[in-house]
Amino acid sequence: MGDLFKRLDHEQRALHDSWDDVVRVLFVVSMMSAAVWSLCSALRFVVHAGSDWLVHHVAGAPSPWAWAVLLGVLVVGGLARGALLRRPGWDETAGDGMDVALANYHSTYDHAGDDPRPRFERPAFGLALRKAAATALTLATGGSGGLEAPVVVIGEAVGAGWARVFRVRSEHELRTYQLAGIAAAVTTLLGAPFAGALFAIEFCYGDRIIYRKFAYALLAGLVAYTLNQRFIGLEPIFSAPPHARSHTLAEYGITALVAITVSAPVALAFGRLMAKTADLVGKVSLVFRGAVGALGTGLVALLLSVAAGIPAHHVLGMGEHTLAELLRPGATFPIHVLLLAAMGKMITTGLTIRSGGSAGMLIPSMFLGGVSGALMGEVLRRTGVLPELDLALLVVVGIASALVAVIGVPLAAIALVLEVFGAAYGPPALLSCGVTYVLTLRIRVYGNQRMSPDPDADETGFADAGEAADAGAAAGMEGRPEGEP
Repeated sequence: MGDLFKRLDHEQRALHDSWDDVVRVLFVVSMMSAAVWSLCSALRFVVHAGSDWLVHHVAGAPSPWAWAVLLGVLVVGGLARGALLRRPGWDETAGDGMDVALANYHSTYDHAGDDPRPRFERPAFGLALRKAAATALTLATGGSGGLEAPVVVIGEAVGAGWARVFRVRSEHELRTYQLAGIAAAVTTLLGAPFAGALFAIEFCYGDRIIYRKFAYALLAGLVAYTLNQRFIGLEPIFSAPPHARSHTLAEYGITALVAITVSAPVALAFGRLMAKTADLVGKVSLVFRGAVGALGTGLVALLLSVAAGIPAHHVLGMGEHTLAELLRPGATFPIHVLLLAAMGKMITTGLTIRSGGSAGMLIPSMFLGGVSGALMGEVLRRTGVLPELDLALLVVVGIASALVAVIGVPLAAIALVLEVFGAAYGPPALLSCGVTYVLTLRIRVYGNQRMSPDPDADETGFADAGEAADAGAAAGMEGRPEGEP
């Protein structure tokens, strides 16, 4: 068995140089995943407790004082974030942080040699704790956004921190822990380990799946999923009513139409709105920027509530409750509510994130996709074009295709549908995600997202198959007695 390890290439040796190394990496990934799960679970509890109380109980009460409390809490949270952003190291907590996570992950690719020190020179555990605190100040006080992007930063940072604690000497092993940390963090929130592992791979590598690291990402997702079930009993983030496994041609046609007319345009509009919002709030002093953005967020919710009767939870918070309502059996919504909720959510999320709030765009994007899909379904049903159309089907494909449109993770989106909503929703999701990926291939919301660290390389990092073969042959010759062929 010893000869087995002698035939490994450079990256394989970094992870699997001996059975001792294999066991050690498995152990570190498991323990690190548990640490990521603990921090992300605590953050989720704090955010849901604060946000649900404010948005559902305070804003839901028909009293001016209730809205005054909500606006006051939003502004105080914004002022606290503004004060913290002036302190060293806190600037990386502003926004959703996905570009920060990508820059940290790819930092070792930008330096020659197998050296993890470029990442070790950057914050790790401190970044994770600061990001968690900033996210709690943003979302637990009523801000609009998602938890998924902040926990990606937390997962990557904790993974890098564990690598530094264990004095990892190879950047390949370091990246394994970073990737596993992201997978564990996403799985903690979504309750879908396969989707969490695929998300980590597609997010970091774009057009390649590095199977050696993917295996450890799967382990990390499984650890987080098991801890969710064992200690919290947490169900997947969404659930949908049962659907027949067979689909009509009309359903497939509408599914493709959702991808073409909803998901891709929504992603483009969302990106442009975020840019315009950044220009607008960027004119405000950093100290007061968070408060101004938070006040604007609350006023948008108040205006929609007073003028159109739109409940605050449709435009504030994370939006998960709205999607849960849309996915209930027999759900129906007025068209104007869906339209205004989508527009309001885009505005409040833009104000929250671009004013320095720590929140993500992933769940809001899924919200916009699901609500837009429901809007199309309601129009088709009410106009008599497809009166028996299943609204949940369009909500599910809207959620999945919007995730593809914004961040470009088609396999993770399909896996999410299969794990969370069920196999019956799989074929339409395959179609919508495929169409959306083709249409939005050149759209990049995150500037640091790459198709791959080196598009000309195979998964081992060699420029061509011949170079990889030569290196493999050289590795195979090592350790042989002199003169042995």
